[in-house]
Amino acid sequence: MKCNGFMFKLALAFLLIVFSGVDLVYAQKMVTIPEEAYKAILERLDALQKRVDKLEKEKADAASMKKNLDDIYDTLDQVETKTIRDRINFGAEVRTRVDNFYFRGVYFNPFTGRFEKYIKDHKDNHWTSRFRLNLDAKITNGLFFHGRLSVMKNWSDNDPQAFYTDFNRGHGAGESTDVQFERAYIDWIVPNSPIPLAITFGRHPSTEGPPVEFKENRLRQSTYPALLFDGETDGIVATIGLERYLGLRNSGLRFAYGKGFQDDDDLNNFLDTRSGLDDTNFMAVFFESEIPQLPRSLMVFSYIRGFDLVDNPLGPQENVGDMDLWGIHFQAQDVMNSGLDAFFSWGLNKSHAGGITFENSPMGPVQVGLLTDDGRDNKTGWAIYAGLRYTMQIKRLNNPKIGFEYNHGSQYWFTFTQSSIEFYNKLATRGDVYDVYYIQPVNRYLFMRLGYTYIDYDYSRSGIHLGKPEHSDDILTDFYFLLDCRF
Repeated sequence: MKCNGFMFKLALAFLLIVFSGVDLVYAQKMVTIPEEAYKAILERLDALQKRVDKLEKEKADAASMKKNLDDIYDTLDQVETKTIRDRINFGAEVRTRVDNFYFRGVYFNPFTGRFEKYIKDHKDNHWTSRFRLNLDAKITNGLFFHGRLSVMKNWSDNDPQAFYTDFNRGHGAGESTDVQFERAYIDWIVPNSPIPLAITFGRHPSTEGPPVEFKENRLRQSTYPALLFDGETDGIVATIGLERYLGLRNSGLRFAYGKGFQDDDDLNNFLDTRSGLDDTNFMAVFFESEIPQLPRSLMVFSYIRGFDLVDNPLGPQENVGDMDLWGIHFQAQDVMNSGLDAFFSWGLNKSHAGGITFENSPMGPVQVGLLTDDGRDNKTGWAIYAGLRYTMQIKRLNNPKIGFEYNHGSQYWFTFTQSSIEFYNKLATRGDVYDVYYIQPVNRYLFMRLGYTYIDYDYSRSGIHLGKPEHSDDILTDFYFLLDCRF
């Protein structure tokens, strides 16, 4: 920079001399410049040099400023991301499963509404993938958020799912990769309440309830026992803590309200469709606590009432009646430090038919009602569900687990389990189900499960609340393998 300044001064001095009349070619005469003029020239040269230096510095500062701004924006992005992570905890689940099905029985023809053709069929090498994003956050003291986004699809499936309702948006496998809100709810611990009180509202944790966590190799996921209710629902629950009054650990009483179907106009959501349909509403009461003298245990006594069930959730035409369900559930982990987990559930349902029938076939007048063909008689059904799981103390294999489950449903058994994690909704079976599985942990994040399920249907229409269940000799088997990673 100094060298450039000297050359600049020299050039200017040269020009001044030329314009002052100095003859450089012949160099025969010398012209004397007054001292004041000489000083003035030097001052002008210094001023020009300072201007040049300032311009060059400003250019360098501009480049530096751009870099600094880029660094600031990067830092802000990092701070923003960290702030979100500090407020919301994220967890993900990825599952890949392959099933091999075998079915022997009568084929249901949807165009005639009747069971017609006797078939034997294999469905081998059936692959599915499931992704879940779990979210939770502590908003403030006594206020918590929980959510789950999920998607489940068949590999390379281009056909839409035939039975896809609000009950099973995140559990039904099809061709779609649309992400569904399986859960999104708030837990509010009411402060300064005279009794321990919590309010839960939003899209509920109402799927995969006890004892499904044994087979799924995880912690409890739902309020409601799986034998009675396993569906994605919106509603509100009030929980009263009773431990201080009863002396039973973790005891509480829950009052729940939710929607099973809401009739609205697609163009004007604030209006009904004027079809005369009533909404399907659910009311429920649950009492639960730890079993006395048995750590890591649970007992639940349940009552659920479904009002104004609709005939067809995909295109409802009539309200066919109401349904009551009662249930008892017991489970315990690591009984007497033996590594053995056990559970037992019992359920009872009773229909209250509304005298309404529904035309079940687009091709013929096949009329069905609530658990009957005429829609007039009330029916009662029951079911049991029991199982064991044993953790083998083999450290080199990361303590694998082996389990066995059995459930049986009577002729008129019906339950709200449309979001079953199994493709065949085994807990709705009117017949017998035998289920055996082996869980092999790989590490704390990844496990494998190998299983076999055998279903012997005694009656038709399992999982359906319409029509009289007829005698059946159908058989369904499934041999499967899955990989599950949670992090």
